[in-house]
Amino acid sequence: MWPYYAPITRKIWRKSWHGAVFFMLVLPGVSAAQCVPANSQPGDTEIARLRDSLQKQPGNPVLLYNLAADYATKCDQATTLDLLRRVSEAGGGLDPSDYRGFMFLHGIPEFRAIVAGVRRKNPPHIQSKTAFVIKEPDLFPEGMAYAGYNGRVYAGSLKRKIVWTDNAGQVHDFVKEGENGLAFVGGLHVDASRRQLWAVSSTFAPLPAGTVQGLFHYDLDTGKLLEVFPLPDAIGGFLNDVVVDPKSGTAYTTNTAKGNVYVARPGTKDLSEFLPPDSVSGANGIALSSDGRALFVAGDFGIARVDLHTRSVRMLGKPPDAIDASMDGLYFYRQSLVGIQNAIHPGRVMRFYLDSDFTRIVRSEILETYNPLFDTPTTGAIAGDSLLFMANTQLHKASPGKQSPPASELHDILIQQLALKPD
Repeated sequence: MWPYYAPITRKIWRKSWHGAVFFMLVLPGVSAAQCVPANSQPGDTEIARLRDSLQKQPGNPVLLYNLAADYATKCDQATTLDLLRRVSEAGGGLDPSDYRGFMFLHGIPEFRAIVAGVRRKNPPHIQSKTAFVIKEPDLFPEGMAYAGYNGRVYAGSLKRKIVWTDNAGQVHDFVKEGENGLAFVGGLHVDASRRQLWAVSSTFAPLPAGTVQGLFHYDLDTGKLLEVFPLPDAIGGFLNDVVVDPKSGTAYTTNTAKGNVYVARPGTKDLSEFLPPDSVSGANGIALSSDGRALFVAGDFGIARVDLHTRSVRMLGKPPDAIDASMDGLYFYRQSLVGIQNAIHPGRVMRFYLDSDFTRIVRSEILETYNPLFDTPTTGAIAGDSLLFMANTQLHKASPGKQSPPASELHDILIQQLALKPD
């Protein structure tokens, strides 16, 4: 997830360090928070654009949700509630309860009724089982990866380190805090054929001198740092997730703030631009097709398909009931895409079945939702015919540079395993 520059959080970005802090639980008796209007000019521009889009796609729940978030920044209670009511009626199960931008509505009966209605129509669906436990409650991970050959799960951290665990249950440091300039760790990816780990090092808050935003490349067997691919300082933005081509060893990483993709090629020393800015709004999760011909990049409004040869970008076609917006971790599995959806929902695991050309979603499926273990789920990894994913990163409780919450408020990190049907 990382800092959500998606429309639903961009308006209040300056008030927070991380998109995850916009996830606040609606509890009985919670009163409405004070609302302070944001700068109206950027919001007005976006409102006009979204309303124009709604003329072409009337009733689109994602557009309506984003528009509601824009009006929330204006503290326009009546319009925000009306739009959220329309979101609930449009279908798709989008749940506004955990989005921080709507906190000023939490004590209002109509908002609570909207949330209750969404949940009534979309009951919990729970299939996963806990497979690994990271016994470091204040780890605050965002990205994880899995190496099948050694049975280890790797997780990054806001503490600027990478840890691993296995079925024995002990937590080990793979990379120590800040080593070699490692910053906050975002996406992770295991290159199984080479026994290597790629890590996204991200900077979005003041950090010590010498920290690097870029891709860090490690040998899994020895823990040795093989290469660092820094993002040029002049480019800026925020690197988020990473995927690696198993044939060539080429790594691709998303820049959420810029809406584009960078590439690290073997034999080079720097990241280079693969897609220009604004190619995919809010570029986040990223996956590679099984034939190695296409990248899939998750964005604010849906998943884009990128032809690796021509670099052409097109949004996946989809039926009206397929909600593929705001996907965090994204993974290719047997002619489908699997991943974790948040920002527009407290967190659910989705699967999108693709046509033979990987250009269109033919149907979608909610694999898991409203699991009581969930506390800001973010990313995962494919493990055979299952998905491993972090259920409770607790990222909304963390603030860089500040003391962690009391231990009584934190829990061990749970890695859930969800079986995937091969069809």
